[in-house]
Amino acid sequence: MNFADLLTYADIDHLKRMAFHYGCGGDDHSKNGLITSLLYHLGGSSRLKGEMECLDSAEFRFLQQLFFDSRSVFSREELLGKGRVSLTCDDEESPRDLVILGLRKGWLFPGVSGKNKTFFEIPDDLRRRFLKLFAEKYGGGSEEPVPAAYRNEEGLLAEDLGLFLRFLARQDVSLTMDGAIYRQQQKQILKCFHVSEEPVSGKGWRFGFGRRYHQYPDRFSLLYDYAFYQGYIVEDQMEGSLRLSEAGAGKVGEQKREKEGEIYRFWLRLYRRPIPHLTIIVKWIDLLCHQRWQRAETVEKVVRHWIQPFYYESGADLFRRILRMLMHLGFLCIGETESRDVLIRMNPSGHARIAGISGFTEDNLSSEYTDVYGVQ
Repeated sequence: MNFADLLTYADIDHLKRMAFHYGCGGDDHSKNGLITSLLYHLGGSSRLKGEMECLDSAEFRFLQQLFFDSRSVFSREELLGKGRVSLTCDDEESPRDLVILGLRKGWLFPGVSGKNKTFFEIPDDLRRRFLKLFAEKYGGGSEEPVPAAYRNEEGLLAEDLGLFLRFLARQDVSLTMDGAIYRQQQKQILKCFHVSEEPVSGKGWRFGFGRRYHQYPDRFSLLYDYAFYQGYIVEDQMEGSLRLSEAGAGKVGEQKREKEGEIYRFWLRLYRRPIPHLTIIVKWIDLLCHQRWQRAETVEKVVRHWIQPFYYESGADLFRRILRMLMHLGFLCIGETESRDVLIRMNPSGHARIAGISGFTEDNLSSEYTDVYGVQ
């Protein structure tokens, strides 16, 4: 529902608290009068922009947590969870304080009450208006940079998953004692893909981004872990071989391409451990890069406070990794200007999937799909 509709359904005490907070309609004791005052107060974009500018850092993070989530209804527990992740050790507010603020500002309205639960609703039009303000403030100006060249992998990851499964249907694939595909066969598999990669060199640290991340390059590691998660492949440690499961053979027989939205959801769950706020970072990238090229450094400045270093990877390293993986997912184009500035733009299909999937509700993967094989 929209803001005006929710005001109509709200009880008069809630409206009075909102009016007191905004300093409007304080002398009006009628419900209609309060609704009229609140609609007038928040109706203009300049007034809403001013409200956003007055927020402290914790309040602004909470605002992002609310309005980047595409769901309209939340439980109290979900809102308190959003409050917790919006706070740092330097903030004086509590999660409950942020929820109360959201109610006073009209970001949230008490909704349907179920058994032992109260649900809260976000105004749809207020979400759209705030997201528009986010884009206007942080979008980097009206002049759009132009890439001299760019890379687009739209649709290729799902096709390469099919190629990988068909390779296993044709070839016997052997595994090392560590459970990895032998290097020579890795090269054969990687060579048949639309997007080529080199086997990992064995130099440097590789952990935290998947079950087989330490053995395979980034894109193939995601593709392999996804195939294992879906039960398309079986690692037979006794025979030292990798083969298709019954489900994998059925997938090959169907000749249906994997749904890219499912791979995206798996990636969010897989990378959430090293990058806990991955969902909101992706939402920001989509907002700022939908239908226009954007300088990567502009976007990085906006999301920097959502990214913490992970062991030897800095926040900047993790941001570049997110961009690469969004490109491998086929969601993001990455280009360069003639002066070598990195540019990014969201594909239409990538925008549709990111906008259509909340991302905040994805459960964590169990350790059998995330931990390095053989390491407890």
